[in-house]
Amino acid sequence: MNIALVTEVIHPGGAETFVLRLASALREQGHTALIYCFYKKHYNKELHHALAPTVQIIWPQIPWLFKQMDRVLFKLKIDYSFSEGYIKKGLEKIIQVLNADVVHSHLLKVDKVCLEAGNETNVPVVTTIHGDYLQFYNKAQQNIPIPLLNYEEKARKNLKELREIVCISDKQMDFFREIFPNETYGKLVKIYNGYRASEPEIEKSVLKNQLNIGSSDFVFGMVSRGIPEKGWEEAIQALLQLNNEQAHLILVGNSNYLQTLKNKYAQCKNIHFVGESKKPLEWINIFDIGLLPSTYASESLPTVVIEYLCCNKPVIASDAGEIVNMIQCDGKKAGTIISIKDNKISVSELADAMNRYMSDKDHYSQHKGNIPACFEQFDMLKCIDYYMKVYSDATGK
Repeated sequence: MNIALVTEVIHPGGAETFVLRLASALREQGHTALIYCFYKKHYNKELHHALAPTVQIIWPQIPWLFKQMDRVLFKLKIDYSFSEGYIKKGLEKIIQVLNADVVHSHLLKVDKVCLEAGNETNVPVVTTIHGDYLQFYNKAQQNIPIPLLNYEEKARKNLKELREIVCISDKQMDFFREIFPNETYGKLVKIYNGYRASEPEIEKSVLKNQLNIGSSDFVFGMVSRGIPEKGWEEAIQALLQLNNEQAHLILVGNSNYLQTLKNKYAQCKNIHFVGESKKPLEWINIFDIGLLPSTYASESLPTVVIEYLCCNKPVIASDAGEIVNMIQCDGKKAGTIISIKDNKISVSELADAMNRYMSDKDHYSQHKGNIPACFEQFDMLKCIDYYMKVYSDATGK
């Protein structure tokens, strides 16, 4: 089958890394797949080569004047985009040259353009939901500005015209059934993102020695976007509550916010800010426990939780998005959930969960032993099989 996968950008992020992995896996299974990416400005070449080196990515060369005109129109609240029209024409050419059977879109604004191109070329469009429909809806309800005019009108039109809608969490499924029941009836299917990773190249001892972490010390770690809602400072405060010199916390990420935290906790020798990493699995490999105490409102299926499981690390995380289901399977738990209450998590509860893994070896071993069953939910070959069924239903082939 010939598949055109379409996204806005290629940079570190759950949606973008999944597009790369999916395209690569489709090619490995004998299908023709390429990626059409709206904007090259934030292109991460290293990420592309690491996850999908054989996958071709094509960008439209959007005229500079179109971008400037679009900014003016948006400020004037005129719902028209010269850039989108140019991008659509480029996608129509891709569809024709590829002889695409199906267009697989990602994210709301991409869905709109893909559907317009699909209508012109008579090619069906399916989408994977990564959280923005729900995020934009919540912000619109609170009168918070979003980078989109006439959200509800566009969302309803997209959802009505899409052939299949893949959700990656129960929260998303419930949202569409409640808010857009007519537009999504009979189209919703839940599929977890598939994941495949290569073995870390650096030995555990090398990284531990760099940070002066002893071989018998216990390592908690966290990898995520550098925004407060992901729970960075809560993780730090919980580590400090342990008051244990043999407990370490490794924080992998970069932002102005994280730099502020690094300066604030500079005197804490067992808290290690290591910056952003192109190969986060190498750091995760030296963790004993992976943390994600997130209260991020648009949390869906955090890739980092999959990465923790991939590296055989039990997880302590909040009950945001799909996390509860991610770290349990058939009643087998591979981690501990900290409940979100009033948009916060309890630092004391987080510290207690961390302390139990350190002090109760049987508890740690039991959860670690359940990880393979949980990680199997993200098997890439299963993911491909599920998507081929989606493509088949959409095309009738």
